[in-house]
Amino acid sequence: MSTRKQQLKAFEQLLDIMDELRSKCPWDKKQTFESLRHLTIEETYELGDAILNNDLQEIKKELGDVLLHIVFYAKLDQKQMILTLQMLPIVYLKN
Repeated sequence: MSTRKQQLKAFEQLLDIMDELRSKCPWDKKQTFESLRHLTIEETYELGDAILNNDLQEIKKELGDVLLHIVFYAKLDQKQMILTLQMLPIVYLKN
C-alpha cells in the first residue's frame, strides 16, 4: 500500500511526463480535444472489456491510459482555463 506522499509523487511524475511529451513530441504537440476523442473512446472500451473479463492487470493498464487522457485534456486547455487539473475535483464534487 502506498502513502499519500508516494501517490502525489507518482502523479507529479505523470504530469512531468505529459509536460515533456507536450513540449518535445510532434504528435503530442498537434493533438486537440477532437483528435484525441476517438482514442479516449477506444481506451474507455478497452477498460470496459478488461473489467468484464475480470483481468486485473489489464484493468490497471487501461486505468492508467484513461488517466493519461484526463491529464492530456487538462494540459490541452491550459490557455483557455476551462478545464484544469485543479478544477477537476471541484467539478466532480459539484455534480
